[in-house]
Amino acid sequence: MSTASDQGAAQPIRVLVNLTWLVPGVVGGSEESTTDALRAIAADMPGDLEIHLAVLKPFLSAHPDLIEAFPHHVLAVNGRNKFLRVLAEQSWLARTARSLEARVVHHAGGVVPLYHPGRVVLTIHDLQPLDLSENFSTTKRTYLRLMLGRSAKAAQVICVPSEFTAGRVVALLGIARDRIRLVPWCLSQPLVAHATPPAQHASTPAPGSAVDSAELAGVSAKSFNTQSKYFLYPAVTYPHKNHLMLLEAFAQVHKDDPEVSLVLTGASGPLEGEVLTRIQQLGLSDSVQRRGRVSQEQLDALFDRAVAVVVPSLYEGFGLPALEAMSRGCLVIGSDRGSLPEVLRAEDLVPAEDLTAWVTAMQSVLVLTTSQRDERVKAGQLRAAAFTPERTADALLNAYRSAGGILHEG
Repeated sequence: MSTASDQGAAQPIRVLVNLTWLVPGVVGGSEESTTDALRAIAADMPGDLEIHLAVLKPFLSAHPDLIEAFPHHVLAVNGRNKFLRVLAEQSWLARTARSLEARVVHHAGGVVPLYHPGRVVLTIHDLQPLDLSENFSTTKRTYLRLMLGRSAKAAQVICVPSEFTAGRVVALLGIARDRIRLVPWCLSQPLVAHATPPAQHASTPAPGSAVDSAELAGVSAKSFNTQSKYFLYPAVTYPHKNHLMLLEAFAQVHKDDPEVSLVLTGASGPLEGEVLTRIQQLGLSDSVQRRGRVSQEQLDALFDRAVAVVVPSLYEGFGLPALEAMSRGCLVIGSDRGSLPEVLRAEDLVPAEDLTAWVTAMQSVLVLTTSQRDERVKAGQLRAAAFTPERTADALLNAYRSAGGILHEG
């Protein structure tokens, strides 16, 4: 692919990134992935594109580095009232795009307003509203069903984080594959590697070793009673996260090794009651900790001491926790569903609903030698190293160029 030879002398193409859907702290992984992509662009700002942000007022304090890096335009609402936000977006955003003479408008939240001047780049993180409609309220489900197909058809270019999501966009929305660009998520900064096993450094607690509560970033001993080794699963209790199968597998693992425990973090979802009930039914109340939502500092500490991170999810648009875990030097066991095969190594994948296979995979990491663990850790870190901010920035910038007509492919 090549760009026009006279780009250096031409005026930059103006791009407006619509972030008026992004209510900080509310929209989940799409906030992290979108802001990380923008940070990657800011680290090496292109000369042929002039990128502006359209944001809500709370964005100013939530992401001050991005506000400093890019010209920005503020929609003076907090976004908590979705009806008012959507109503304002329909008129204010169009006026802003016109006044800027934006050639390309990137709608990074999966939906394009009814009136949308400029050439459209659309990001679709996943199609859960269509694939897993039971996770959404009736109102939101109806709105998204109406808007997703129309939005996709309005876009010149559609960005997705994985080939899995690309396939769902083709299958469910009828979009030609050549209009879709892969823009994988990235890690915004290198993460601290897992501690070395105790055989190497006796003074340093190792992955899965006994944990002093003071090391867990302020988690009190009363609230954290992890045994000598533990598996970690950070996920909201949605049905597709497959907690119930994981509990059945862990019950068998714990029966053979009573010293192992399981830590479940993440907010309460629709399956929360069933998860808590199943923990009791399986007699695991003393060995499974349901921690709920924890701070990033606490989650970091839990990652760093887990014997393995388990991700039995039945559906992922990308699978960022798995990537984070590998980058840290955590061992990861993940399901073979959704996008996880694109993130994890084939050796770390387990059939999503094969209980016996999950028991075997979890038991196997408990008996690894130091050299075996080190080898697997290094392989995972090498895999994670491919998901660089530069790769994400290049892919997104090329989507803008393609939509703006300054990138010739072939």
